[in-house]
Amino acid sequence: MAIRRATQEEANHLIQLSGKVMKESSMGYAENSVQNAYNLFMPVIQNGGYFLIDIEQRKLRGWILLVTDLNPAKSQVMGNLLSVYVFPKYRKSGVARELTVAAINEFKALGIRTIQLNVFNGNPSRLLCENLGFKPISTVMELNIQ
Repeated sequence: MAIRRATQEEANHLIQLSGKVMKESSMGYAENSVQNAYNLFMPVIQNGGYFLIDIEQRKLRGWILLVTDLNPAKSQVMGNLLSVYVFPKYRKSGVARELTVAAINEFKALGIRTIQLNVFNGNPSRLLCENLGFKPISTVMELNIQ
């Protein structure tokens, strides 16, 4: 397992891939859309965010997008994990855990002590997050009015 920072070219490719897996990643909340992925993630990359990727034998197995941001509620800079994805073929092999631990270590090296992420209801990665020590702090609720 080789985890490293993605190049700019790879980051562009990862944004495209992210758009193709949005429906799965969001448990059906968002439709697949490369344009939406660019709208969501390109500003993050332009503001210093970056992908860590897991590559084994020249095959991409998964990625995680890291960004630091000022949390106004706590008046501190925090780490944020915005996109974590592992291709189905490599799931349950530790790729997601290794990527997340690598991201945690990146934030630690920057002196960041609080990391947040969003997990959609029903996403099995929630268990991994909880096993790594993440705790729920809020619930986003939505009402669709016809």
